[in-house]
Amino acid sequence: MSDELEKLLVSGKEIDEKMVAEILEPFLKIDKETCDIRPLSSWNDLKANIKILLYLIARKAMVALGLPLPEEKASATEIMQKTGLKKGTVNPALRNLFEDRVIEQSDDRKYYIPNHALEKVKAMISEKRVNRENRK
Repeated sequence: MSDELEKLLVSGKEIDEKMVAEILEPFLKIDKETCDIRPLSSWNDLKANIKILLYLIARKAMVALGLPLPEEKASATEIMQKTGLKKGTVNPALRNLFEDRVIEQSDDRKYYIPNHALEKVKAMISEKRVNRENRK
């Protein structure tokens, strides 16, 4: 195989750690003992769909860091419990994110962000921040 073509190869399992950190850092920290998220004050200004995306990215980061989390996928119930969002908010948001192909659902009905969607998620979050800052 040519060296030029090999530059195009990536692993679907690898994540862009720098991008993940850039996305999460303004909004939350991760508790390395409990694998809980610790929202920062900026978290309070976010819409539910963005909170869900950040939580799912945080799970991706936890797995990459080797924290004691069984998998990056999360059920709707788990998302509700860990983000503090209500069922009537989480379920429609998950449905919309799934329909927009931002998140995927596994056979066991758990949600996750595929690595190829991280750029799209980053753009969505950046857009929300810019819009919010322009309103101030």
